[in-house]
Amino acid sequence: MGAFPYGPVHGFMVWNLFLATVPLLLALALFATSARRSVVWWLGLGAWVLFLPNAPYLLTDVVHMVHDIRVAPSDARAYAVIATYGGLFAFGLAVYALSLQLFRRFLHRTVRSRLVAPAIVLLHAVCVLAMYLGRFIRLNSWDVMLAPQRVAASVMHVPRPITLAVLAVMFVVVGVGAFATAAIGDKVVAHARRWHLH
Repeated sequence: MGAFPYGPVHGFMVWNLFLATVPLLLALALFATSARRSVVWWLGLGAWVLFLPNAPYLLTDVVHMVHDIRVAPSDARAYAVIATYGGLFAFGLAVYALSLQLFRRFLHRTVRSRLVAPAIVLLHAVCVLAMYLGRFIRLNSWDVMLAPQRVAASVMHVPRPITLAVLAVMFVVVGVGAFATAAIGDKVVAHARRWHLH
């Protein structure tokens, strides 16, 4: 663990931040441009779906935050821990919300409007399931390609009451967080545009 003036930083935070940035870069390349939907584009879309859960996955690092607060040698250190993890969680939500916004706008341009909401909800559910598999089963995005049998076996063990309850809570918490983040972002952008016009 390293310590910077604004709080403690673990090596896993830097790695997780990198993984969380990947889906945003892919979303910008896939959905924010008028790129042709070639084989490369479809491969990029598959990679985006696989890496998208890494953004909200940052929220599951709350387990490390609780530990770091408990072992903090002072109140000041504890506050630094909270601030550092708060920034980590905010970044994850922002990347997730923006990626979904770009995807939603892309869908509005390419499919029937009534299909957009179900597609977003389904994608969100897949991300929540992937978050669970990553935090509790310790699977990674690339395991879908490198260890598909292990991924399939893990998914088959999901339909348990306690697991479904955890997934339901995660679905709501992350969904509300992403929705609120997107709403705040839209307000900020709208306010900035009005300010620029004046």
